[in-house]
Amino acid sequence: MAKKKADAHGAAQSGLKGEQILKNALAAHGLRLLKKKNEFKGVKGAGCDVYERVINLNSPYDNGYFTSDGFCPELGCVFEIKYGRAHGTTEEKIFFDLEKIRDGVYDTGYPLVYVFWGTPEVASSSNTGRCWAKVFRDKVEKENLPVKVVFATTDNGFEKFITEAKQARGIL
Repeated sequence: MAKKKADAHGAAQSGLKGEQILKNALAAHGLRLLKKKNEFKGVKGAGCDVYERVINLNSPYDNGYFTSDGFCPELGCVFEIKYGRAHGTTEEKIFFDLEKIRDGVYDTGYPLVYVFWGTPEVASSSNTGRCWAKVFRDKVEKENLPVKVVFATTDNGFEKFITEAKQARGIL
């Protein structure tokens, strides 16, 4: 039996916490974040075929797959969240995600919403003052990539996104 790798950087724990924060934030607006196969059963417009398309994303790099952070059936979008309380691993991971977006990994038939929450959406602690999330956003805009970038806690960004998304779907 293979032994689980240690979460030396805290990335797995941070990822799970971010998903829970997103799930709770959506629930506060009467919306759901679905991730597990059984959560898709009986959801209008989000059956098992949708689960297969939006959660387990085929990897063009190997024979494996990537797992998205969830699907909101009410908004009809796939979510990725980058949450953190420190700088480092998350900032490196967003550039791999940028490559996945460029390579079509997230081409699911549903819009991709990429949410930065917490430390990743502010300048790094290094003396450069560089904010990698803003670099990511700028590259998305410059390359016209199919992703909506949300800075969740900066300038009430998540609330603004929810209001706009609900209006666009006619549920506000």
